[in-house]
Amino acid sequence: MRGLLLFVFFLTACGIKANPEVLKSPEVEIRRVGSKVYVRSLSGEVSVKGFQREGPYWAREYKEAFCFSVQRLRGKSQKFCVGNAIDGMPSIKISEKEEEVKLEPIGFPAYRLYPLKDGLLILEEGKSLMGSFYIKREYAERCYAITGVKGNAESYPLNFCVKPKPPPPVPEVEGLEIREGKDKIYLVWFYPRNYREFVVYEQEREIGRTTGFSLEAPMPKAKTTFTVKVISPEGFQSRGVSLVYNP
Repeated sequence: MRGLLLFVFFLTACGIKANPEVLKSPEVEIRRVGSKVYVRSLSGEVSVKGFQREGPYWAREYKEAFCFSVQRLRGKSQKFCVGNAIDGMPSIKISEKEEEVKLEPIGFPAYRLYPLKDGLLILEEGKSLMGSFYIKREYAERCYAITGVKGNAESYPLNFCVKPKPPPPVPEVEGLEIREGKDKIYLVWFYPRNYREFVVYEQEREIGRTTGFSLEAPMPKAKTTFTVKVISPEGFQSRGVSLVYNP
């Protein structure tokens, strides 16, 4: 017994572990979308031979079936395989309404919808769909991609954009008037609602922006039209209220 204890002490003193940590294998999510294959690690950092980094994913364009190696950092390497790309893509019927659009995809038993940013699919925000669905219209154009799903693969993506809905009307300033100084004029107004700022024009040329209710300008020497427009909290602009100054 004493000899066994001395042996364990000797191993410890030499920095040798009796039970070394087992190297972990890569744990990944693999997605084929058209001719592109995406690999994302579910645990730890990995590198994928022959693939390029795209955000949280490793990606490679290759339509044929192939196998590849995934190396886990400070861990094991493992081989994975994917099948051929699915030929074709879904078609879609779009019906526009005031607040939303109805989309009816055709050609596959199931689908996935992705937002697009700079022409790239945001894979982590993809949603599974079956049958028709609705997308709310916003005040800015939004673009998406839809794929058809068969088994573990997705078709080539069909890109489309949803047109923005008309901007809401922005109420105008109230009580706009011009007050004269010695060598300047002062445009004064009132606004009882929320706003971001006001833009002032002289003969359709912008001369200033302000978050207050007045703006100073040089006194014109000829008949001049001034216009004040409101920028709403959402960034939309009113048509404007105008006054003519006649010296």
